[in-house]
Amino acid sequence: MRKLLLTTTALMTAASLSTAALADVSITGAMEFTYESVDSSVKTTGASNDDFSSDQNVVFKFENKTDSGLTIGLVQNIESIGDDGVSAAASDENYMYFKGGFGTIELGNNDGAGDQLTRTASDLVGPDALSDNGGGMSGVTADGGNLKDDNADLIKDINDANNITYIMPAMGGLTIGASYMDAGDSAAANGDMTVIGAKYAFTSGAVKGSLHFGSSNTGGASAGNSSLNSNSMGVDVSSGPFRAVIAKGEADVSSTVTTEVTDYGVQYNMGNGITLAAVGTQIEENTGGETSDITTVSVKYNVASGLDAYLTYHDYDYAAGTSGGTSDDGSKTLVTIVTKF
Repeated sequence: MRKLLLTTTALMTAASLSTAALADVSITGAMEFTYESVDSSVKTTGASNDDFSSDQNVVFKFENKTDSGLTIGLVQNIESIGDDGVSAAASDENYMYFKGGFGTIELGNNDGAGDQLTRTASDLVGPDALSDNGGGMSGVTADGGNLKDDNADLIKDINDANNITYIMPAMGGLTIGASYMDAGDSAAANGDMTVIGAKYAFTSGAVKGSLHFGSSNTGGASAGNSSLNSNSMGVDVSSGPFRAVIAKGEADVSSTVTTEVTDYGVQYNMGNGITLAAVGTQIEENTGGETSDITTVSVKYNVASGLDAYLTYHDYDYAAGTSGGTSDDGSKTLVTIVTKF
């Protein structure tokens, strides 16, 4: 990814300011443009079952290293995302960080330690093919559905919300992090979240791998409500052109309902810019018989530096059980163009 690097001194000079600093500014950008086509057993009269969507990010990063070796940084991520016409842009992530021999501290709206340190096999296929375009396949968005997510990383995690995250310096291959989010000060905002994540990286001959763990606890939204827990475990190994991931995550939807996600997948780099991947995802809840099985195959082609094309195909079977959702089986095809600067 190419970066535009400017010293703050240069910026201030251009603005005719006399005060100089030593911070660097980097500006990076990326955009995903996706065509989506759905073949569903649930028919809607007049629906075309295909559409366009896009996700664009422009990230501004300011960083300064002090004489004592402390690195101070600030990140602002501006995102525009959605289907059909997209005319609005908003701040997706905005936080500051401090790095040194003590590790890394992040303050502000960013993902928590669980997102940074856990793993899911869906990372092997097209960019967020399940999370961003999973509606209807998994029952996650179905009315009355109990399935919480379609990825086996830490399901209940801090996602671009104000929090404090601390990542310890690596000890051998072990990295540990923790995050805390305060849900607010009102009577119905007691769902504070505490997250712990860990990763252990190892090498054995030609095999490189990592073990991943995450756990979170969310307090009840109001006094007397039960707290909700989530955990995740995963293994990520690679050797030569092959990479494999298997992960399992679960999360409390309520005091009596739990969602469990297991995903596993392989990826093979054929060379000449072509990478193939296949992932299986199984989602179920502990009561009511609601389940979803998704098989995904994907091919990535590196067209040029900073330009990739993805073709992703999902075959799904969603059983609503007694959840109140609508059972469905079918397929979804996505063609995505990704550019990065």
